[in-house]
Amino acid sequence: MSEIFDSVKEFESKLSLPDGFYNKLLQEDDWSFTIKMSALFEAACTHALITKLNTPELEKSLSQLDQANSSYGKIKLLKCLNLIEPEQSDFLMKLANLRNNFVHNVSNVELTFDQLIEAMDDNQKKAFVKWVGHGIVEKAIIQGETVTRSSMVLENPKLSIWITAAEVLACLYLEVDVAEKVHNRLNAIGRQLLSSFVANESHSSLG
Repeated sequence: MSEIFDSVKEFESKLSLPDGFYNKLLQEDDWSFTIKMSALFEAACTHALITKLNTPELEKSLSQLDQANSSYGKIKLLKCLNLIEPEQSDFLMKLANLRNNFVHNVSNVELTFDQLIEAMDDNQKKAFVKWVGHGIVEKAIIQGETVTRSSMVLENPKLSIWITAAEVLACLYLEVDVAEKVHNRLNAIGRQLLSSFVANESHSSLG
């Protein structure tokens, strides 16, 4: 678990976020938590795309893409590039939809996760547990008590989203890190080849 949050911290730095930004999200009310978490993922997804494609010049254009458009949104592109797994894609799509539900009605500014859950039927609760609890173990022993994924998510929805989001962010960061290392290596090889070519041309001209 510590490795996950180490990766989240590194991603914070790459995105030029204040130190401890992710941890402080838990202190926010549910509305602010959802808005800020969604904004974090929009930035993270844009960064992952430009890094994978090695196209920093497209940052402004890619940042304007809709996050959750099923045909050409950032989440769709990440999935097509195999940067995220289907379950992670589903989490990001549902998070984006949750954000839209909060934002598009100003009266929802005081809406809480508990109120949302209370209004759900059994099938909706199961679906909620499935996407929110993607990063939560099926069962855990906490202070001597067995806690199931379902009870964890339904009783602690904000914390559950926060934990699962950290797992998705960490995986996304690892993909970014690998892509950067590959691009840096290829650039180094390119510079070496160019230097060798120039040196050979100079030697030939002198000869």
